[in-house]
Parts: sequence; C-alpha cells; structure tokens
Amino acid sequence: MGDGRGSSNSNNNKPEWLEQYDVIGKIGEGTYGLVFLAKIKANRSKSIAIKKFKQSKDGDGVSPTAIREIMLLREISHDNVVKLANVHINHADMSLYLAFDYAEHDLYEIIRHHRDKVNQSINQYTVKSILWQLLNGLKYLHSNWIVHRDLKPSNILVMGDGEEQGLVKIADFGLARIYQAPLKPLSENGNV
Repeated sequence: MGDGRGSSNSNNNKPEWLEQYDVIGKIGEGTYGLVFLAKIKANRSKSIAIKKFKQSKDGDGVSPTAIREIMLLREISHDNVVKLANVHINHADMSLYLAFDYAEHDLYEIIRHHRDKVNQSINQYTVKSILWQLLNGLKYLHSNWIVHRDLKPSNILVMGDGEEQGLVKIADFGLARIYQAPLKPLSENGNV
C-alpha cells in the first residue's frame, strides 16, 4: 500500500499509495474538492470512490471539514453509514485523499430519474426500504451522539451492484458534530 507519505514512482510520477488503484475518472466535484472513481487492481470487481480535498482556505494544511469527517468515520461502523476504507496524504502538495466504497447512485439521482425520465413515482416498497435503512443509520448515529447536519438526498447513497445492492448508506460527514448531554447549542443563534 505504501507508507502514505506520497512517495512517487519514478515511472509515472504517481503517488505510491495510488498504485493499488486504476483511476477511471472524475465523477463529482463540490466545495470540498473532487471525487474520482477507481478500481482496486487486486480485486477488479471492487470499485472505490477517492475524495480529494482542497487545501484549507488559509493554505496551511488540511481543512477542518476533512479532519472532522476522518475522525468520525474512523470511529463508527454500521451497514447504513458509508465506510472509510483509507486515508492518504500526498506530502508533495499536501493533498488529502479519502477512499470509500463506491456507491453507484444517490437518492437525489434516483428521485430525479423517476421524476424526469420515467415519469413514474418510486414504488412504495422501495420507498419503505430506503426510509427504513435511512432511519436505521440515523438511529445508530444518534445513539453514538452524532448529528449529521447535512442530510439531503445527494448525501444518501444507494449501492448498485454486488452483495450490497440496494443498501442505503449515509455519506458526507463534513458538517457532522458530536453532541453532548445536556444539549448545548451547536451555533451562536441556536440553529443547527
């Protein structure tokens, strides 16, 4: 796997840790950075998503959002919460990469497909399954004192193939917080 220090292979100037993957291409972009689809060379049937974070706004290292996401995801494990597979730092340019299991769909994409392409609502059994899995994941998070704070259809992933087909996973923990009892305000104005 490499030492995580981003040492380069002289043949192609690719960080050593990245040698274990075949990067297929960019699949997403957000305020945090870029997401790439990759295949694991040792297991071609396994796809992963590699999230590359932008440097912090002041340019002095890793963003607090990335650190928060890493800290939370390394401590939790549930079928309905996205799994953090690896964390990599490229010291040459201080880039941070997170590797996750790849989900073929998100709930926003599924809703849009049914609304715009097939003009048919999602059947009630699928809706019930998605909702039950989502609530199951939220129950796990809340029982571990974690509030997501950015739950929306694009952050609800649906696995598309393999043994996890149809499995719903909550993703994107950049705004998540650990809360305490008694509850303390998470912001100055009391809004979460």
